[in-house]
Amino acid sequence: MTFLAQQALAERPFFDILAVPPDVDVVGAWLIALFTLCVFSFLYKDNPFYKFAEHVFVGAGTAFFTLQYYEEGVLEPVIDHIHRASGLIDSGGLLMLGGHGIDPTLGIVFRCIAAALALMLLVRLFKADSWAPRWPLAIMVGVYAALKMTGETQAKLVLPVKGMLTPITNPDAAAWSSDWARVEDTGVFFTIAALVVIVGTICALSHFIFTYKRTPLLGGVSRVGVVVLMITFGSMFGFTVLGRIALLIERVDSLGTLSGNGYQMMGTGTGTLSVMTSPPVLTAVLITLVLVLRKITGKDAGDTAST
Repeated sequence: MTFLAQQALAERPFFDILAVPPDVDVVGAWLIALFTLCVFSFLYKDNPFYKFAEHVFVGAGTAFFTLQYYEEGVLEPVIDHIHRASGLIDSGGLLMLGGHGIDPTLGIVFRCIAAALALMLLVRLFKADSWAPRWPLAIMVGVYAALKMTGETQAKLVLPVKGMLTPITNPDAAAWSSDWARVEDTGVFFTIAALVVIVGTICALSHFIFTYKRTPLLGGVSRVGVVVLMITFGSMFGFTVLGRIALLIERVDSLGTLSGNGYQMMGTGTGTLSVMTSPPVLTAVLITLVLVLRKITGKDAGDTAST
């Protein structure tokens, strides 16, 4: 912070929320601390703070995605598209649709047909057994199946097979040395890694062969495939857990940045008084006191019995 900002913090009276530097969002800091700790309070048990944060999150998310879907599904592809095509009709230009220039009138007709199909889906809200929603559903399923078939085949079959069709040796790799810090750059490591990928893939695929009798050879290869699959699933699970832990660290770190630095209610700098009167600490104390009082008065037991 600048010298003027530090001086303003030093001269500010206690609990004067308005006397903060212009780059400090006190209201946002309190909301961040409140909702983060409300969600973390679920670690204790289900409580009104968590339900409040959950309902606010669902409501805000619903409002946000409703506006986003309206903008991306109605405003831009229908209203703005027809308005832009109408302007091109007057100027005699071509409308770009799918990377090709077409007559603006045809562009309006195609977009109106798409809008009519979308409206036909809503007929199910008024008449469940109507024939109208079946046509747009059939088109959606057919187009989606075609796109996913080509995309999934390319991503999960062609590319992995292409990645395996590589030499198991690398003439440009470095020679083997006792420097373990650069062992991954050696040709021996490259060859071993390529062999592990090839053998692991073959063994994993052999586990799903059900059209032949399980001979000792096939059974042994299949067991190795099971080990490969378990290692893969374990690494995926570990990566997912590490991602969640990274999110937790980020949340805790964000709470730490709200301790002092202009967010505190009393004191200056990062002293004990500043930290104790910061939004995270005061919010945590408030939530803890309310939960303790509910426990003492027996309201928690009554809520649990009612649910």
